[in-house]
Amino acid sequence: MIRLTALSVVLFLVACGPKAPAPTDAFDGFVADATRDLVADSPELATRAGLSADIAGAGFAARLDDRSREAVERRRATALRLDAQMRGFDAAEMTPEQAVTHAVLTRQFADAAGGARFSYGRFDIEGFSPYVLNQLDSAFLTLPDFLDARHRIDSLRDAVDYVARLRAAADAIDAETERARADAAAGVIPPDFVIDRTLAALDAMNAAPPAAWTYVTALQRKLEALTGPLAPPPPDAKTPPAPPSQDVVRARALLAQAERIVATQILPAHLRAAAFLRSVRPRAVHDAGVMRLPDGAAFYAAALAQQTTTALQPDRIHALGLERVAALTAELDGALRAQALTEGTPGARLAALTADPLFQYPDSDEGRAQLLADVEARIARVMTVAVNQFGVLPKAKLEVRRVPVPLEAAQSGAYYEAPSLDGTQPGVYYINLRSLAEMTKIDLPTQDYHEGAPGHHFQIALAQEQDGLPLIRRLTGATAYAEGWGLYAEQVADEMGLYETDPIGRIGYLRWQLWRAARLVVDTGLHAKGWSREEAIAYLIAVTGDAPGVAASEVERYAVWPGQACSYEIGRLEIERLREKARRALGTKFELKGFHDVVLLNGAVPLPVLETLVDGWIAREGRGKK
Repeated sequence: MIRLTALSVVLFLVACGPKAPAPTDAFDGFVADATRDLVADSPELATRAGLSADIAGAGFAARLDDRSREAVERRRATALRLDAQMRGFDAAEMTPEQAVTHAVLTRQFADAAGGARFSYGRFDIEGFSPYVLNQLDSAFLTLPDFLDARHRIDSLRDAVDYVARLRAAADAIDAETERARADAAAGVIPPDFVIDRTLAALDAMNAAPPAAWTYVTALQRKLEALTGPLAPPPPDAKTPPAPPSQDVVRARALLAQAERIVATQILPAHLRAAAFLRSVRPRAVHDAGVMRLPDGAAFYAAALAQQTTTALQPDRIHALGLERVAALTAELDGALRAQALTEGTPGARLAALTADPLFQYPDSDEGRAQLLADVEARIARVMTVAVNQFGVLPKAKLEVRRVPVPLEAAQSGAYYEAPSLDGTQPGVYYINLRSLAEMTKIDLPTQDYHEGAPGHHFQIALAQEQDGLPLIRRLTGATAYAEGWGLYAEQVADEMGLYETDPIGRIGYLRWQLWRAARLVVDTGLHAKGWSREEAIAYLIAVTGDAPGVAASEVERYAVWPGQACSYEIGRLEIERLREKARRALGTKFELKGFHDVVLLNGAVPLPVLETLVDGWIAREGRGKK
């Protein structure tokens, strides 16, 4: 159980403290208020984090986030208010721990305020993007997975809450449709290919019978774990079935309610969303970038600032990408030549390698099972050797799961979902098995190290397990830090010797590094230099040699999440720079375990704050040197 005692004390002091608090007390009160507001505003966040009703408020488990236009406007106003309030505190008057929190929140709130100044798109304190309805994170996609993966059912009371949330799902979907309608009236319409992808996902879900929807199948699985099978036993003249228990009767009724809600409320909401998208499809353009949108250049600048936590401009990021692509292409050329692959450009040789059946799993249930087994074996190996690189390892378990089949078409190749703060939910590494041609033995090991261990699982689980961090710092993040760590973790896996007997896997590692460098080029190309979707896809295929479907899915993701693709390499470059800075400063006193601990055990922080933390560690480690 994660202890939340410190936060509870702070909340008590806010309610009962003196009327004229000291500056440090005032800041603690501000942090407590901001945390309470964040949790109260997002019952879904409270569920994902495993918070108790004492912290999240009574009844939160029966509610979904409010996705209405009014709620989003309140969040924008809150972001502007928090940014203004932060300017009233002086870090010089704070304890060292408070000063770090002050620096973290100052940057987070300032970046959120930058996004709050735009009246369209998706917005919350952790990020913003231009299109409410899209193929990645609209409610019709995220809610089934949320209820399946995160809503615990340990009693029939929990199941009643699940059904209550199900009743709210149609309102959530309709609220997003209405916001998208308002945006369209203001000239903000997704590109035609984004609409097509989103419609394809909606149509695929709508074609299934209600009993087969994830909402219903997840509830049935969870109920049967409590009560046993819910289907009546087959008739047997010799032994008539015993009457079902009261719990089974109630569980069957709840399941019937869920199926009815899907059929009569959620499906119609899906159809309304699809009808709206079809109505605006003739007005959609093919332009992938945000420059065409109202204040599009400013929108992209604000998105880059939030996603990278730097002041880097698009031209500089584009140039960094080109430099890194050139260096990695040269390194890949050598690695490919070592495998007797010498004909054509490195990208063409990578494409041939990707298409080689030798490095593909059979596209069958057996092939998918073998893939998952191989992933689990690699993760287990990491955990046995990580003690040589990390002083502290996460306590939370890491599970490997397949992306739910209804979500495969629209989702990325893999992603990680954090464990709950209370320890009841593990970290989960999701793998998309829609096409095993896209999930080859060349690339899969590096994906495991990025999404699982020592990547996002180490980074997120360790942060959540630091009881001394304020709760708000364990609930929110910094994308450049998080994705920078994931990319840096791939490098650490190489340094740990995990590719020593797998030269093809190391080629995959170099290609993954190349992908993230190419993202700097493509994201800025799309949103600042007028590249088309097709130009971006062609560039990625030529540079990385990856499958056209993978490249297309990636480019369409960048169109929906401007700036996010730049966070990976910008974050990795900074973590590597800080490591070398520490190594030079400390000489023989440098210890990699200590560096990794200072990077990981302070939670997700903006990159400038990370440098301050590393500088402090260098000073402490270096004391006493002659």
